[in-house]
Amino acid sequence: MREQELVAIIKTQRANSLGVDAGDLSAQRATALDHYHGRPYGNEQDGRSQVVSKDLSEAVDWAMPAIMRVFTASDNIAEFIPVGPEDEALAEQESDYTNKVIMQDNDGWLLLHDACKDALILKNGYVKYWWDTSEKIEEEEYSGITLEELVKISSDLEANGSDIKIVAQEEKVIDMGGVPVSLFDIKIKVTTKTGKCIIQAVPSEEVRVSKRCRGSLQDSPFTEHVTVKTRSDLIEMGMPKDFVSKLASLAGERNDEQVHARDSVDDESGDYGASSGDKSQDEIEFCEAYIKVDWDGDGIAELRKVVTVSDKIPPGEEWNEVIPAVPLTSFMPKRIPHRHVGESLDDDLADLQEIKTILSRQMLDNIYLTNNNQWIVNERVNLKDFLQSFPGGVKRVSGQEPVSGSVEPVMAVPIVGQILPVIDYIDNLKESRTGISKATSGLDPDSLRDSTKGAFLENLNRASQKIEMIARMLAETGVKELVRQVHGVLLRYQDKDRIIKLRGQYVSVNPREWKERNDLVVKVGIGTGNEQEKREKLMLMVQAQEKLAGLGLVGPQHGYALFTDIAKNLGFELPEKYAFDPSSPEFQQFQQSQGQPSNPLAEAEQVKGQYVIQKAQIDQEAKIKSDVLNAEAKNREAAIDAELRRDEMTIQANLEMEKTIATLSLEREIGLAKMNLEAYLASVQQPGVEVPEGPGISDIINQLGAQTQAIIDTLSRPKTVVYGPNGRDSGVA
Repeated sequence: MREQELVAIIKTQRANSLGVDAGDLSAQRATALDHYHGRPYGNEQDGRSQVVSKDLSEAVDWAMPAIMRVFTASDNIAEFIPVGPEDEALAEQESDYTNKVIMQDNDGWLLLHDACKDALILKNGYVKYWWDTSEKIEEEEYSGITLEELVKISSDLEANGSDIKIVAQEEKVIDMGGVPVSLFDIKIKVTTKTGKCIIQAVPSEEVRVSKRCRGSLQDSPFTEHVTVKTRSDLIEMGMPKDFVSKLASLAGERNDEQVHARDSVDDESGDYGASSGDKSQDEIEFCEAYIKVDWDGDGIAELRKVVTVSDKIPPGEEWNEVIPAVPLTSFMPKRIPHRHVGESLDDDLADLQEIKTILSRQMLDNIYLTNNNQWIVNERVNLKDFLQSFPGGVKRVSGQEPVSGSVEPVMAVPIVGQILPVIDYIDNLKESRTGISKATSGLDPDSLRDSTKGAFLENLNRASQKIEMIARMLAETGVKELVRQVHGVLLRYQDKDRIIKLRGQYVSVNPREWKERNDLVVKVGIGTGNEQEKREKLMLMVQAQEKLAGLGLVGPQHGYALFTDIAKNLGFELPEKYAFDPSSPEFQQFQQSQGQPSNPLAEAEQVKGQYVIQKAQIDQEAKIKSDVLNAEAKNREAAIDAELRRDEMTIQANLEMEKTIATLSLEREIGLAKMNLEAYLASVQQPGVEVPEGPGISDIINQLGAQTQAIIDTLSRPKTVVYGPNGRDSGVA
C-alpha cells in the first residue's frame, strides 16, 4: 500500500467518525458546555430578565466530590487480584507500582477529575497515555582527581546509562614523596536518557472515533487524536526541517463549536493559525490516527499508529508503525449498550434547565413590575418624573385639580406564589433523574426534623444509588481500562530497575519480571452508605467480636483484621504502622521479649505451627541421614570395586610371572636334554664304542616331547580366583 492510499483511507475514516468538526455530536457537546457555563439561550429580550438557571453546573459540581472520593480516598484507585498464593506478592507489587505511576508520577487526581467531569458534561471523557523518552543534559566539573578516580566516575556514569563527553581537560603533575602523580581538572557533559509513562486527560473535541465502535476504544477500527503543533514542536519531535518548512499552516478560525464552547470567557477564544511574525510558531494540524489497516499486503489488518501533518506522513518508520494497543481510554457516566457514546447529565437536565430558566425569568419580570409600577397619566404630569422611579422621589402634576384624575397605577398581579411551587416541582424532577438532592449534595438542617433517622438514612441510600451507579460505570469503562493499559505500557517499555517506597518499605521494581496476563482483574471498590454509617457498622462488629471472644471464637488475627478495616475507614492506609500483624515474626518476638502468654487459640496455633516445623525438621534430618548413608554405601561399594580391581591386577601379574618362570624352566630342561642328547650322540659315534642296551634315540626324543607338553599344559590350565568373606583374594585353585 502506498502512503497516498493510506492518507486517503484516514481522511475517509475521519470524515465519517464520531466527534468530527461540525458534526451532531460536536454540536450537542457545545450546547452542553453552554448549559454548564450558564450562557444565554439566544431568545433573550431587551428590558426583560435574562437570567439562566445553572442546573447542570449544580448537578455536576455536587456529583464530583462523591465520585472523586470513591477513587481517591485511598492511595490505590485499583488493584490486581492474584490468581494463586504464588502470585500474591507480584500482584501486590504491580498494583502498588501502577497506582503510584498514575497518581504520583502523573497528576492523577487532576486527570481523573478532568476525565470524569468531561464525561458528566459531554457524554465521554478521554485519557491518553504513552511512554516518553527524554534526554537530561548536565555539565559536571571535577578538580584535582587522579586517573583512577576519573575512571571510576566514568564507569559509574556509564553503568547508569549515561553518555559522557569531555568538554575541557587539564593535567598537572605533582611530587608525592619523590613519586610524580598526575592530577586532572576536568569538565564533562553527561547526557542521560530517561523514560516515563505520561498520562493526560484529552479534550473530547480532539478525539475522533469510528461509528463502528461499540464500546472500548481497543475494539475501534479507527481512533484519532487531533491537535495543533507549531513548526518548532514538530522539529523537536524529530521531523526533518525541510519537510516541516513546506507544510501548510492553519489559517483563520477553526470550525469547531465545541472548541469555542469550552472557553469560559471570550478572551480565551482566538483564531488558529494567526501569524505571529515568527514562522517557527506557525500552527499546523497534527493528527495521530490509530487505525486497523492492511499496510503490508498480507490480507490481515494490523493496528498501526499513523501520524499525519497537513495530510502528509513524515519520513521515517516511527510515524507509521505497528502498536500493541490504542493509547486512549474512554470514560462514560451512563452507558448505552452497543454504543461508544454514553449519556451525560446534560441529557437528563437540558429540558428542565430550560424550563426553570423560563420560569425564573417570568418570576423576576413579575417582581420587577410589582416593585416598579406602571402608570396611566394624562398631559398634566411631568413625564420625566414618571420615567424613573426613586425611593422617596417626587412626581409632579400641573394644575389645581385632584391628582387622582391625572395619575393611576397599573397594578401587576404577583405570580411568585404560583411559580415557586412549579420551580420546586422541577427541582424534584431533577433530583429523581440525577439522584442529586439536598440529602446527597448538602444536608439540610431541617431534613431530620420530620423523619426518623432510620427512614432518612434509607432515603439517603436510595438517593445515592444513582451516583454510585455513575461512579461504578466510570470505574468499569474508564479506570479499569486505564490501569490495565498503563500496566501494559510499563511492562513493554520500562527497562530499568527503580527503587521506590511501597507500603512503607523501599523495594526494587522491575516490570521486565512481570507477565502480560489476561487473568489480572482490576478491582475498584465502591462502598455502600455514607462514612458515618460505615463506622457505625464497624462498631457493631467490634461489639460482636467482644461477645465472641468470651466464647473463645476470636483470635488475634480476627481482631487485627477488624482493626485494619477501621483504620482504612478512618483514612489510614498502613495499619501495620500502629499495630503488629499477629502472623508476623515481629509479633512473636515481641511476645517472647515481654514474657506474656498468648491467647489459648493463638497458643494452640503456635503449638501446631511448632509441631509442623519440628516435623519438617525431623523429616529433613531423616532425609539428610538417608542421603549420608546412601553416600557412604556408594563410597564403600566404590572402594571395594577399586580394591577388587587392584587384586585382579595383582593376580594377573602373579600369573604372568609364574608363566615366565615356567617358560624359563622349560627352556632350561630343553637345553639340558639337548646337551645330554648331543653328548650321547657324540659317545656312540666314536669308533670301537659299543652302544649300551637301552632306549633308542627316538625314545629319548619322545620322552622329551612328553615332558615339554606336560609343562605347556600346566601353564595353559585356567586359574580360579577364590574370594573370602572380606572380599579379598584367598588363593588360586
